[in-house]
Amino acid sequence: MLTDTLRGAFALAHRRVGLIFLDTLWKGIWVVISIGALFLAVSWIASDLVAISWEDTHVAAVNGLIAAAVLRRFWSANQAEILSAAGLVIVLCSAAWFFLEALFRRKFVDGTTGVFHILLLSNAAKYTILAATSLLLIPAAFAGAATIAVVTFLALAFFLTLLDTVIRADATELLGTDLFRLAGLLGILMSIEGMVAASLVTVLVAGFSNVASSADAVVMLGAALLAVLFLNLLHSYLLLVRFSAVAIMRQNVVQV
Repeated sequence: MLTDTLRGAFALAHRRVGLIFLDTLWKGIWVVISIGALFLAVSWIASDLVAISWEDTHVAAVNGLIAAAVLRRFWSANQAEILSAAGLVIVLCSAAWFFLEALFRRKFVDGTTGVFHILLLSNAAKYTILAATSLLLIPAAFAGAATIAVVTFLALAFFLTLLDTVIRADATELLGTDLFRLAGLLGILMSIEGMVAASLVTVLVAGFSNVASSADAVVMLGAALLAVLFLNLLHSYLLLVRFSAVAIMRQNVVQV
């Protein structure tokens, strides 16, 4: 039964493959917005720093000490403004991510336009809970319970992902009628993504550890960018398969 559902989900996803590139588009828009916000924040903060001048001593070590002292004084005098700017950039980037994700991924839900505010709120709630949980588990990890903390976080992330999926697809009835098959389906798709990501990270780490020249570094940076692009496409594809599978399962429940 699970095999049939997966086979049908992949077939349905292949008929909607254009959504994968649409999902990549909004991430590119988010990157541009984030870089723009970061540039404006750095420009605003650095405007006062650029105005500071000192005489060149022509001794690199002395110049370094002077620069370090200037930076310490600048931080002390502008700490509140710098933290406020950083917080504003984080809030803006997070809000842009949630908004664009909900706006563009509405089409993922059963091939129709999903409800925007449900997608927005479900994603925001998921990441808020995960962020709060990580703040609680980090002290436990440093206290010697790292394995428990990691397992707890991964289990919660899996549960929230499952819950978020059925809420977005308006298929919460599957939690009562087909929970184990739904969990198995989600586990398979997430495992595929996780194994591919782990493999690419291992290859990249090995590559960067053997960099011997600037040309090698440029090549590895290009490989890293390609890996990030590939992982984004893979995530979008498997996400489309996931919602396609949930749509098939939901249709079977309705027919019954």
